[in-house]
Amino acid sequence: MQPIFSKIRLVKLSFSSLFFAFIIFSNNLYPSADPKLLARLQPYVVSIKSRSIVAAYGDVSPSAGTGFIVDVKNGYIFSNAHVAASHKVIAQYLATLSTGKEISLKLIYSDPSADIAIFQGDLQNVDIKHDLKFSRGEVQVGTNVLIIGKNENRHFSTQTGVVANPNEIEGSLPQHAMRISLNMQGGGSGSMVYDIASEKVIGIIFASNMSTSAFAIPIAYGLDMLMALQKNKEPKRFATGAILGYSSISDLSKYYDFPDNTADAYVKKYPQSFHRALKVVTILPGSPAEGVLEVGDCVLEVNGKELGPDLYKFDKIINDLGEENKEAEIKIIRYGKELKVKIIPYNMNDRQVKRMIVFGGATFFEADDVMIRRSGLSGKNRVLITNARLGSGFIEKLPMFPGSNHALICVEKLGSHDIFTLDDVAKAIPQLMKTGNFTIAFRNYGIKIGYDDKIIFNQGRLLEEITIFDQDGQADEFCFNKQTHEWTSTHCGNN
Repeated sequence: MQPIFSKIRLVKLSFSSLFFAFIIFSNNLYPSADPKLLARLQPYVVSIKSRSIVAAYGDVSPSAGTGFIVDVKNGYIFSNAHVAASHKVIAQYLATLSTGKEISLKLIYSDPSADIAIFQGDLQNVDIKHDLKFSRGEVQVGTNVLIIGKNENRHFSTQTGVVANPNEIEGSLPQHAMRISLNMQGGGSGSMVYDIASEKVIGIIFASNMSTSAFAIPIAYGLDMLMALQKNKEPKRFATGAILGYSSISDLSKYYDFPDNTADAYVKKYPQSFHRALKVVTILPGSPAEGVLEVGDCVLEVNGKELGPDLYKFDKIINDLGEENKEAEIKIIRYGKELKVKIIPYNMNDRQVKRMIVFGGATFFEADDVMIRRSGLSGKNRVLITNARLGSGFIEKLPMFPGSNHALICVEKLGSHDIFTLDDVAKAIPQLMKTGNFTIAFRNYGIKIGYDDKIIFNQGRLLEEITIFDQDGQADEFCFNKQTHEWTSTHCGNN
């Protein structure tokens, strides 16, 4: 009898679920092609393509994405940091306007945490009378949205979708996000998310599962940066060094002794949380949070302001406190105990990649927060190599990821020279170039396939012998100028 009842129950639940889904989507479906709305929005949308020359990490290759105009007077365009490849690359950018005209872009700001970049271009002849309207308000489940972008690398592709969950956390460092039910493919990154009912932009597409869901970052992140630029100030990104994620309230109660009364009150107050709260999932080595917060801490308040499931609210409060040089008092639950800890935020922009040295076909740079999280790097040695040119002396000796020219190593010595910063690399290069033969001592934070085809993790100090050839070219140093927003290059090693 039990199997029969189970089957009947399954059918009943399936029918109920389908009926409930039908009710929701029948109330939320919006025509996919409203000519007037599309005609009004299309002039704001641009297609962006880039060609990178040097990269601290990631690929050196052409890429494409989407952006949209947010400030005609100043020529500002929103897109994703990964479309710009952030400040870790030297690249050229071009945008195709809705008229088909192509203009050059300059990367003005790329956020070190949130996946947003701001470009600037000449928009004087663009036929736009008013800037877009934006909403910082809370996004509801079931919100109907329109997306216009370079989906599948096709100019001005349009789609409609529905916000399935306004509270997600995605990205490397990461950021608050909303999940949208739609099929977003490559090239759509940087598309605006337009709330059809309110006629306002609420987000920026930055990721997708290439099938049924896309992820968008709330537009509030970008507006904070835009406001700073419009005041002729560099946007700031202050942080604690604690990486937050979600944990279900039931898991917090089961594994972390989360108080029942606090859990009940939380669930009632935040019905859109899907019974999840913010929890520390890891802490960046050397950050202010190290030794203060612990992995597993449930974060509830900052300076008396409740957070609920809203990571953007946490980021905003921390950023404002950092700009005012004030301390953050964070209320947490740690294994059933309510605690308040104090942290002074730090500016993540200070650890952005602003300088690179290309020597012997390898690119040397100092670790940013993305690389620190990826490697767990700690200590005084900060110089990494992740890219080496094919055919160079470094690529045959360093532990590269299989089938690629990428590695993740921390350089500790070049020949007899101790390496802690890029200044040490620059000082060592003249002597290394004289002989062309030297050793490199390093720690491997990536993987290597051994002779027995097993993955080897090795963070002990390793030593290899490097030979530099004439065809490897000169050593070049690249520096980013914050005033001109351009990279400058000089030869090094000739003194």
